[in-house]
Amino acid sequence: MRKLGFDLRQLEIFRAAVSAGSLTEAGRMLGLTQSAVSQVLASLEKEFEVSLIDRSIRPVQVTTAGRMLLERAEALLTEATELDINLRRMSRNATPTLRISMVASLTTVVGPQFVRELGHSFKRCSLFANLRGLSEQQFRSREIDILIGVDLLRETDVALTIPLLIEPFALLLPEAWDKPVESLADLQGLSFIRHTQRTSAGRQIEQAIRQRRLDFPREFESDTADTIATMVSAGLGWTITTPLIALQTRERLRGTRLVALPAMKLRRRVDLYARKSELGTIPQEVAQLLCKLLRTQAMPLLHDMAPWMGDQFHLFEQEGG
Repeated sequence: MRKLGFDLRQLEIFRAAVSAGSLTEAGRMLGLTQSAVSQVLASLEKEFEVSLIDRSIRPVQVTTAGRMLLERAEALLTEATELDINLRRMSRNATPTLRISMVASLTTVVGPQFVRELGHSFKRCSLFANLRGLSEQQFRSREIDILIGVDLLRETDVALTIPLLIEPFALLLPEAWDKPVESLADLQGLSFIRHTQRTSAGRQIEQAIRQRRLDFPREFESDTADTIATMVSAGLGWTITTPLIALQTRERLRGTRLVALPAMKLRRRVDLYARKSELGTIPQEVAQLLCKLLRTQAMPLLHDMAPWMGDQFHLFEQEGG
């Protein structure tokens, strides 16, 4: 049997080069160097003994032979993708574990029901704490299949990014503090209890405070939301948090009130990350499940806790959801 002169990866690279109109841009899309893309195209042209693209034109254009290859490549790659998805669906029961790292506020709020429903499709599901740096490293080393968090892998080309939600930051105040708060400067007489910069919320809050040239003494800080909520409840100070983080610690919120952050529009976005072209439709299905649980379980509680929030808490529509 005659060996084929090409493989699907080469066709994928050829298609990317034509689509991008640039070998450099195609390399960026695929995580390859411009030289690697050029070598693949040269290899195809050598194999078929025909020119496939016109390199003298910018953006690059296909030749007649290149157009024929592109049309056939599109069909083959579509078939291959569908085959991959269908095989993955069939083999789910054989998948030993679906490994997910999730931001703590989501794990606490919807984690139990999330794992229960995933159990209908997977024999085993592992849910890990989302620790920045460690989670990213585990994702890149394939110790984690899906990563759910804030501001993690936006700039990498290996990750598929699915937006899940946007929520506003808010003030958590001791109930006894009944003075009007029109700006954070009005809280100067009360200690600011910080989220440490080991947390995504802590980093985002500190950046916003620096940008506004606000200066609060560094007295108390913690990397656990429960500890911070307990300190506020005890009257030790105030903090900046989000509705989901507050909901995560709702058992410790007695003696506190959650109010809108004054004179500052600060929000965070939570995304789902998965490796591109892997796991078939599983990432989309996980995103759909999470948003469904947030809509049915978390949203009613959030609006009771923070009626001022309105539509500032936004769940992204998920394909098929």
